[in-house]
Amino acid sequence: MTASDQPGWWQRNRKSLLVQLALFLLVAFGIQAWQTRHMASGQAPDVTIQRALSPQQALSLADWRQQQAGEPVVLYFWASWCTICRLEQPMINGLIQSQPVLPIAMQSGPASQVLGYERQHGLNWNSVVDPDGSMARHFGVSATPSFVVLDAQGNISSTTVGLTSPWGLRLRLWRARLAG
Repeated sequence: MTASDQPGWWQRNRKSLLVQLALFLLVAFGIQAWQTRHMASGQAPDVTIQRALSPQQALSLADWRQQQAGEPVVLYFWASWCTICRLEQPMINGLIQSQPVLPIAMQSGPASQVLGYERQHGLNWNSVVDPDGSMARHFGVSATPSFVVLDAQGNISSTTVGLTSPWGLRLRLWRARLAG
């Protein structure tokens, strides 16, 4: 048998690599399921939101969703003290340019403090202020960053905790669009 007749690296290792990939995906999905086990499902709670730029003006989540022309939306729970949230800021900035995203500053202080943080970091988000985490509790959010994708009817389509990718979030929005 000559060297050219011997199987290549991929052929010799493909079974082992596929098993390892399957185990990795199983663990990753298991961790995600465990992290999101207490998050809300079904119809999104219709909470009152107050934006950092206009804290005296209250709006319901349903009213905000209606302003989004029947599109799926992302609720992004973040905190000024969250290191992973800082890593995701460029991704969220890009997503806000093309998709309806409602950033929610969880336990990050009053409106003036949230606005100061956004200005200091060049964020044009106008986040909802959730100083005591009560809005987050309605959605079962206990960690930041957390993402809740709502379909056009206000049903919770998916939930994610932790670092996520732009394509992963866009895929969740696409799935919510198909479901609606």
